[in-house]
Amino acid sequence: MKKKGVILGLLVSVFLSVSIVGAVEKSCDELIAKSEQLWMDQKFDESDEPLEIVMKQCPKLSDPYWRKARNIYDRQEAVPREQRAEKKELLRQYKELENLADKCIDRDENDGNCLLWKGAAIGRTGTTKGILTMLWVAEDVEKAWLKAETLKPTYRAKDGSASTKADIYYALGMYYRVVPEWMRHFPLKQIFGTHGDKEKSVEYQRKTVAIEPQRIEFHKELAASLICYGTSYDKPEAVEEGKKLLIGLQSLPVLKDSDKIDKDHAKTLLKDLSLACGYQRDKQQEVSKDAYDKDK
Repeated sequence: MKKKGVILGLLVSVFLSVSIVGAVEKSCDELIAKSEQLWMDQKFDESDEPLEIVMKQCPKLSDPYWRKARNIYDRQEAVPREQRAEKKELLRQYKELENLADKCIDRDENDGNCLLWKGAAIGRTGTTKGILTMLWVAEDVEKAWLKAETLKPTYRAKDGSASTKADIYYALGMYYRVVPEWMRHFPLKQIFGTHGDKEKSVEYQRKTVAIEPQRIEFHKELAASLICYGTSYDKPEAVEEGKKLLIGLQSLPVLKDSDKIDKDHAKTLLKDLSLACGYQRDKQQEVSKDAYDKDK
């Protein structure tokens, strides 16, 4: 009888443990859903709060880490260039973003979201300092995003303002446009391990627009890639397609605050097509070989 009581006690204990774990996981899912809605409402500070709780309650989950990293990124992307924080502060925030992405990868190295934001952290550090001063880390960015692409992540926000698969293509499309193509030649390719590719940039950005045709930033980046490619290789049809995209995106609905900036930047690109190859939302980049040789 005593033995049966012990067994019954163990069964009750296991049942209670499973119930508690299930309740905690449900609570974490609900908190993540709350954070997601706040993020879609562009309330990034408020979106962080549920994520902090999830990090404590469900410490093995990768989700809260890439979501908080995304909040840091989006918080800055929603600020016009002339109103951005000082360079030192921006670099501090992008380092925090990278740390969060690393913690995300530690918890799930096969979560493509973690790798997307790892690359974004290094990339924005590069554009803040200037692409030509950060070419030595370009290969790390490319590797992170290419691996993320192979993992085929499925996350998509219900309002369509984020889609990891499309966002990876978007990131790679920007990468191959802004990273200099002249790095493909000896000995630079051997030194840096990577190089830009304007044609590949266009291919990736076409994929983004095909997946999420309502995203203003995707139309703008495809336009920049087309104009950069067209002006570099004497392809006037590509330039004209890019110009039409810049005009057409003005009629697309605004999904997030950075869309307003992108509509303004589209007008700027239309006025000066020479900006296309070095265009970045946060800061125009110098990407010429002459500038690189001058700064060596």
